[in-house]
Order: sequence, then structure tokens, then C-alpha cells
Amino acid sequence: MDGLSSAASVIAVVQLAGSIVKLCGSYIQGVRVARDDISELKQAVTSLLGVLQQLEVLLQGPHISKRFISQTLEGPITECCSSLAALEVTIDPGRGDSFMRKFGLRAWKWPLKRIEVDKIIQDIERYKSFFTLSLTIDQTALITGISGTTDRIKRNMDLKQLPVAHGAEFDSNVNQYEDHCLPGTREEPISQILKWAKSPQGKCIFWLNGRAGTGKSTISRTVAKSFKEANSLGASFFFKRGEEDRANATKLVPTIARQITKLVPQLISCIQKEIYDDYDIATKGLKEQFDKLLLRPLLQLDLSTFTIQNLVIVIDALDECEVDNDTRLLLQLLPLLQNSSSLRLRILITSRPEFLIRLGFSEIANQDYEVLILHEIPERAIENDISLFLQHRLSKIRRERSLPIDWPSDSDSHKLMILSTPLFIFAATACRLFEDPHWDPVESLAEILRYRIDGSKLDGIYLPVLSRLLNGQSEKQKRQLVQEIRAVLGTIVILESPLSLYCTGLVFAPTRAIVRTTFMKEIPGWLHTLPNLEQTWNAQLQILEGHAGAVYSVAFSPDGRLLASGSNDKTIRLWNTSTGTLHQIFEGHSDLCRSVAFSPNGRILASGSFDKTVKLWDLVMTAALRSLEGHLDYVYSIKFSPNSRVLASGSKDKTVRLWDTATGAVLHVLEGHLHLVYSVAFSSDGCLLASGSYDKTIKLWNPSTGSLERTLDGHTGWVWSVVFSTNGRLLASSSDDKTIRIWNTATGILQQNIKSQEKVESLAFSPEGQILASSSQDKTIRLWDTSTGTLQRDLEGPSTGVRSVAFSPDGRLLVSGSQNKTVTLWDIAAQDSPKSLPSHSGRIRCLAFSPDGRTLASGSDDTTVRLWDTATGTPRQTLQSHSDWVWSVVFSSEGSLLASCSKETVRLWDVAKGSLLQTIESHRGEFRSIAFSADSCRLASGSCDNMVRIWEATTAKLLRTLQGHTGWIWSVAFSANGRLLASGSADQTIRLWDTATGALEHIFEGHTGWVRSVAFSSDSRLLASGSDDKTVRLWDLATGFLQQVLRVEGRVHDLAFSAHNSNLNTNLGSLGIKPWYNNSTVNTPEMECGVFLLEQQWVTLCGKKALWLPPEYRPSCSAFKRNNLVMGHESGRVLFIGFAS
Repeated sequence: MDGLSSAASVIAVVQLAGSIVKLCGSYIQGVRVARDDISELKQAVTSLLGVLQQLEVLLQGPHISKRFISQTLEGPITECCSSLAALEVTIDPGRGDSFMRKFGLRAWKWPLKRIEVDKIIQDIERYKSFFTLSLTIDQTALITGISGTTDRIKRNMDLKQLPVAHGAEFDSNVNQYEDHCLPGTREEPISQILKWAKSPQGKCIFWLNGRAGTGKSTISRTVAKSFKEANSLGASFFFKRGEEDRANATKLVPTIARQITKLVPQLISCIQKEIYDDYDIATKGLKEQFDKLLLRPLLQLDLSTFTIQNLVIVIDALDECEVDNDTRLLLQLLPLLQNSSSLRLRILITSRPEFLIRLGFSEIANQDYEVLILHEIPERAIENDISLFLQHRLSKIRRERSLPIDWPSDSDSHKLMILSTPLFIFAATACRLFEDPHWDPVESLAEILRYRIDGSKLDGIYLPVLSRLLNGQSEKQKRQLVQEIRAVLGTIVILESPLSLYCTGLVFAPTRAIVRTTFMKEIPGWLHTLPNLEQTWNAQLQILEGHAGAVYSVAFSPDGRLLASGSNDKTIRLWNTSTGTLHQIFEGHSDLCRSVAFSPNGRILASGSFDKTVKLWDLVMTAALRSLEGHLDYVYSIKFSPNSRVLASGSKDKTVRLWDTATGAVLHVLEGHLHLVYSVAFSSDGCLLASGSYDKTIKLWNPSTGSLERTLDGHTGWVWSVVFSTNGRLLASSSDDKTIRIWNTATGILQQNIKSQEKVESLAFSPEGQILASSSQDKTIRLWDTSTGTLQRDLEGPSTGVRSVAFSPDGRLLVSGSQNKTVTLWDIAAQDSPKSLPSHSGRIRCLAFSPDGRTLASGSDDTTVRLWDTATGTPRQTLQSHSDWVWSVVFSSEGSLLASCSKETVRLWDVAKGSLLQTIESHRGEFRSIAFSADSCRLASGSCDNMVRIWEATTAKLLRTLQGHTGWIWSVAFSANGRLLASGSADQTIRLWDTATGALEHIFEGHTGWVRSVAFSSDSRLLASGSDDKTVRLWDLATGFLQQVLRVEGRVHDLAFSAHNSNLNTNLGSLGIKPWYNNSTVNTPEMECGVFLLEQQWVTLCGKKALWLPPEYRPSCSAFKRNNLVMGHESGRVLFIGFAS
């Protein structure tokens, strides 16, 4: 481009700018909104217009720099012209004066959003800066008359285009008062860093890793100063959270590039070339900036005649970079700088040991970095450094605050040093407190040392500061300050000492999960054996807990951000689908909530209840909107019409009602069903309403007129669910007859008849209509291909029946509500569930350890008994012969025999061979409990006929029948000498029998729940009983008196005294007992400093919660033996966890 064409281009840009200024003026007169935006844009373009007019004069004059200016301006002028032309097209209505005359100024509408205006103004300012610099170059060249000056200014102009992060350099003005290490302190880390920087064999990166407050930044400032004095500091960048330029890596590369050219000016031409090739390089991504502004220039550099060989780049507080992706990418890019053959570059990085940074360093090839962990430096060295620091600072404070020469005393100084170690930030914070003119340093020191005695280190430094900070504040200000402080300090505390959920996340993660393989070494030492789990994750994303009853209905909001669940606990809960957190609870129903539905416009949530009402909830105000009353019986199902104006409800009163959602008025009452209406659904166009009933029919209605359009017959059982496909062409129905039927809505013809293994309670079409989800009481969710009717996959649900399913609007998630009070989110795109580990196919009812603890027996609803190796957690044998649920298993005293009881049989097994030895049959009631005598010759059984029976084990001969209980017998036990038998019953009593005569010796009363377990002490002086009332009671057999009541958080189903009768071993853990307590003493048991199962949700150690059990791992039964916990689950899974002694 020659000077003439440059001038012509500038003229065109001037004309465009003038046109835009005029348009903006018209908009300001003609619109009511966005006037500030328009005025700012007009001002920016006007300012640019002034510079362009000066540039136009320059290009038309006889200046010596015209040729250079023309070449330099070619790209920017063209780009500016294009940008302004596009802006003119955007804001010009395009209708000219006739439009203005016809419609007036008020017809104009400003087309730009604020964010777009900001971007345009930013571009305009960039053009203006460039053109202004061009004018400066011209004037400088005219004044000096030296072409070299033009070249130098030209280079400076290019570099000044690169934005820098203000305050990022270690010695910038904002950092001038930051601390440096005092002479004689931190000598070891500083020495290591300086030695690394000078060593030709040193690795490219040095990572100074330390927890908060260990002095990382102070050390990095100190070594940066040393490097600068040695003329080897290439650049420094100190991240700082909360500051716009220093909280991310957006300006990191330009800042480093600008700094490094001061020491290596030969890089300027290389960087300049990259800027010429990509004028907007400073706005590009981190990798592109790194490649073009650092890596390429360094690789092109030839320093054969240059003396500097070693340069260090200091990057401090990388953990304060708030963009996680920037952090990981930077750790991938920085090692590439060692490829420079001209410079030996070293990078010093300091940070806290946060997960992403540790992960980033682990990905560096060949672990090519050195690391120094500050919090692992010997405490003695740290004490010395902190002592020197305190001597220096306290001496200065003493002089400045005119304090006595003996302040602080040697004793107090020593205490403060001990209190500060190993955190330098503690010492520094204390000194800042003493320096504050508003506070008395003598009182402040005394208060800190007082907290040292009475509280923790955290309390010791922050409570004195915070208590003084709150002085003089109003109650409202105090509450606000406390809330803010809790939010900040809570985060710090959790980072330092994570909750037990962190441990749980490792223990119960699949064996090949990244979190488990990465942090395997973080699993605490008190966990000796981990449970056998699948190798990879399944489709289950989250389990949401909070309801106190079964979850009958679930629904996604139209935008998919919220999830509603209705429950047997009479409440509706709203959940955040991204985080799983509880958003809102709606209360107001007086009976269970059976159905929930969002209006398609997302403004209303409806709920149908067994209290015979439908309630509408305002989601904007999160409050009750109105209650719709009119049904005469339970409301089972509700659905909104597509336009949100009509709500349909189906009831046990055999009707469907259509309601006006705006007024609450009844529009139609649809009658025709002969039994309760269990499900209703609208088609996507709102032209059809389907209702499914216990009368085994589906009816299609015209919701506008209330007339019946068609009845679909074919099901042979109750119809539980009806749902339309998204396009409205298909209707799916499920029934008590174990079928799913898919109908053509236009013709009423049955298209698919899908047979299910179980009764299907709920259905949901995916948004695209290709998948149909079904839920059943068999705990399974099934996904079906709607075109073929074939089963695509099973999702193994929670431990109990699944009552409801729904797809998210985008079809990626499925939600289910279950009988076990939980809501589960599923990832439909996830791979099929991995192959299951060995387990029962039904609920685990009972568990028992062999006397030596090497074998475990489990009884299940799948009618089998399994024997497991407790060392490996793997099954040894499966014992098959029962025809019903197995209620109890028990080993003989020497462990060679196993007895198991089912509905009407007790079976005796040879443990070594796994063979059946004997079968005992009941002719009246079902068996519920069994026990061997100490010599294994007799077997006692308790039944549902309220009888206790004693059998000869080897022959199955009935020896005696004991009568007297008025409820089922849930537990039996022989005394050690075999003379007594105890039985616990649903009648809440324990009876003591003479085994020789069958005589009743005593009745123990006091429990308020079923007695599930009984056990004798080894000396037969005590009897223990465990009940559903969550107590264990100890009885004196000589007197019959109650000696002690132990309250426990759970039901004790298994009891056994320890060898010395000092403890009770239960299915929940070991309880310490004191049999010398007076009668009727009620107390919390002294738990051994060991393992205990708390409310089936926590494993505690020494009484403290240690391991949280996720919902899917909460046991239906459990057993303990020698620090080994075994849990049986509803799913049939058996898990073994071993704890260190």
C-alpha cells in the first residue's frame, strides 16, 4: 500500500466513523433504553475520528516517515474499516429518512447488548492507540531526523501492544512493602534454590511446595531479588487471587515476554515478527500466546556473541490462579522452554499442594522437576527461623510503640515462637496485630498466649483478632462479619482436614477409578482391608437423600436444572440437578404426596396427594399458590397441558378432573372409568388426554370438550402408567399383568406388546422417543427400544423397589424415585454396568462368623446359603436346598456344623464338605431363629407359631416343645452348660427355660420392642437381650433383676459375650459393660476404642465418625469379628472391610 492508497483508506474510515457518530446521536434521541451504552459508543468513535483526521493530514503531507507509516498501517486500517462497516450495518435500521418520517424516532430499537458494546469499544480503543503511536513515531522521526529512532520506537510500539498484569513483578510498587527473608533465616530452602539455578545439570523446573502460611512467597521474593542482583532474573509473575490481572494466566505470557526482553533485547525482533503475523496475539489462548511470544522467539534466538547463559523465571502462588484449566495447561507448556539451545532457562514455581497442581506435576514427562516441601523441613530449623523473625519484628514494634525494653519477656517470646511453629503466617499475623495503633500490643500478646493455653492454634491467632474486630459493631454488622468469616475459614479448615466423606470416596470408588488409583496412598492406615468392588463406575451418578418416606414421583423442570420429588413423608423437595443439593422443601399436604409435575413454562409446580387435593406452588416466589379441591378420594396422578393452562388429575374416585391453572376452576370432570385412575398424560399438542385405570383400560379424551375419543383394551391387570411419546404418535402403558403396550394414538392399534419379568409401575419416553424406561418393584430400571420392543439394558436400582422414573429434557439423565426414600440420578450415556462381583441374587437376611473367624455364612432371599473366605472376601461354597428365604444361620461351637432355617425347614450342613446332613421340618409355624447347644448335640428353634422347640441335631428328633410366648420367637440361646435356654419374642419378653424339664424358670419384661437377640455370659450368671427398641439389657440370672440398660443407635440382632464377659460383641460392634451397676441403671455403653456401626450410616472409631456409608452400601444386616466388619445388602452383595487393631 503506497501513501496515496493509505490516505484513501483513512478517508473511508473517517467517513464510516462520522456516519456511526451521526447514527448514535439519532439513537440517543429515539430510544429510551441503553442510552448510556449508546453515549459511550458515540464518545469512543468520536475520539477515534479525531485521531483518524490527524492521520489523514499526516499521510497527505511530505513527511519522511510516510513510507514507514503506510506500511505499518496497512493491516490496522483495513481491519478498522471492516469493523466500522460491520458496526454501521448492525445499528443502521436501513430504512433511511422515509422510515424516520413514517414511524418517527420512537420506532428505533437499539440492537446491541452491553457485552457487545464493551467489545466494540475495546476494539476501537485498540485502533486509536495504534494510530496515536503512529503519529508519535512520525513526530519523533521529524524531530530527531534519525531513521534509527523510528525503528526503535517502532519496536517499542509493538511490545507496548502486549498487555501486562499490573503488580505481577516481584518488585512492583504494589509489592514494595511485602516481606523478604531476614538474613540467617530460611537458609536451607534458599540455598537449595540458588544451587539449582546455577547447576548446569539442574532440572528445568523447581517446585517449592508448601501449605498455607509456610512462607513460600517470602522465599520467592527473596530469591527473585538475588537473581536480579546477579543479572539472571528473566521474569517474575506473582499470582494473587481476587485481582483481575493476577488471578488468571490471561496476561502471564505477555508479562513474562515484556520482562525478558529487557535482559535479552535480541528477542525483540523475534517477538515483533510474531506480532506482525498475528496482530491480535494478546487476545488469543494461553497455548498460542506461549508458542508465539515465548517458545518460538527463544528457539530462533542466536546468542553466540551474548554473555548471559542462565535465566530464571519465578512464578509464585500458582494455586491462586483461579482458572483450573490454565494451571494444568501451564504445567504442560513450561517444560518446553528447556528446548532453547541459546539460553539455559530455569522456572521456579511455588504453590500449595493442591490436587490439580499435584496432578499437573505428575504428568510432566520423566518427572523432570525438583521439589522441596516446606512443611517437611525439620521443625528445629523452622523454629530457629521464626525466632529470628520475631526478634527482628518485635524489636521494631517495641521502638515504634514506645514499649518497655523488657517487652516481651523471654518467656513470652519463646511461647509465641512455639505457638507460631511451623506457620510463618502465624508469627506475621501476630506482629501485624501488635503494630496496629488501635490495639494495645501488651493486651494483644496476653490474649494470644491465653488462647494458646485454652484453645487450638487456629483459635490462638484468629480469635484475638476477630474478637477485637467485632468490638463496636452493631448486632447486624457482627452477624454479617461472622457469616463472612465462617465462609472463608470453613474453606481453609476443610482443605487442611477434609471430612470423612473424602475417605469414603476412596474406599467405595471402583478399583480402577482415577480417584482411587491416584490417591490410593491417602487411604488411612486404620483401614486394613478394602471391600471388593467393581473395576469401573456404572451409570449411577448421584443418590439424593432427605425424604423420610418412599419417593413416589419424580419430575425434571423444563430447563433440566431442577428436580422435584414427592414422597410418603408428605413433602415435595426441589433439588439442583448439577450439584445434587437441596434447593427447596414444600410442605402443606396432610397425607402422602403421590405425584409431582412442572408446568411447561417452568413457573408452577403441582403436587397431588392422598389428602384428596392438588396444590400449586409458585416457583418464582417459592410459596403455595393455591389448593385445588374437589376430588372425593386419593389423587394419584397429575399432568399439565403443553400450554400450562390446564392441569389434569386422576383420582381413586374414578374421575379425571381438568383444572384452570390461572383461576383454580374445574373445567371438566371426566367420568367413565369403573375403578381408580392411577395415571394421566397429555399429548405434546394438547389435543389428547390419556388416563389409565385399575379397570384395566386406557381412555383417550378430548381435553377441550371433555368427550371420550377412544378406549384401549387389552391389559389383563391394573393399568399403572400411561405416557405419550414426544411427537404424540405413540402411547405407552404398563400394567399389573407384567406387560408394556405401545399403541398408535391415531388408530388405537397395538404396535408393541413387551413382556416384563415384573410388574411395571412407571414409564417414561426419552425426548427423541427411541427409548422407553420402565421401573419395577424388583429394584430394576429397564430401557427398551420402542421400535423393536427389545430390551437395551438394565440399570440396577437401589435396594428396594423403584416407584417412578423420568427423563431430563435433553435425554442425558434419568431420575428414579424409590421405596428406600432416595432419589437417584443416572447417566444414560454411561457404558453398561461392569460385570458384577459374586453375590446373592436377593436380600441378605443373616450373617454369621465361624468360631475361628475364617469363614462367614450368609443367608439370602434367593433361598441359598453361601460360605465365604473372610481373608479374601470370596465365596467358597453355595449351599442349595431351601425353597424360601433363609432367616438365620449359626455355626456349632467347634465350627464343623452349620444350621440354617427357612420357612418350614431347618437344615444341618457339613461345613468342610458343603453337604446336607439333616433336615428338620416344621408342621405348624415358620422357623425364625436357631441355636446350637455348646456340645453341638442339640438344636433349639423359634417359630412363628410362638413355640420354642429343642431337637436332637444328628437325628432331627423333637425332644421338647416350650409354650408360653404370645408372639413370634426371634431369638434363642443355650447357656454354656446347656441347662438353660433363653428365648426372645415379638411379645417383648424373654423367657428362661429348664432344658431338661421344659419348665419356665423366669420371664424378663421391660423391652418396648421385639426381642431380636439373646445371649448368656460364659459363667451363666448374666443374660443379655437386644431389641428393636434400640437397647441392650443385662439381667442377673440369680435374682431376675435388670442390671443395666445400654442404649445403642441401631437394632442389635446378634449378641455374644466376650471371653471374660467384659464386653458384648454385637452385629454393630463391641460394647463395654459393667455388670456391677445397680439395678435399672440406664447409660450409654462404653464402646471399645474400636469399630462400631452407627445407624447403618457411619463406621465409628473410638466413638468418632470415621467412614460414611453411601446409601447403596448401607447394610440390611451386619456382623463383626476381630476388627472385621461384614455387611450384607438388599442387593445381595456381601462386603468385607478390615480395620487395623
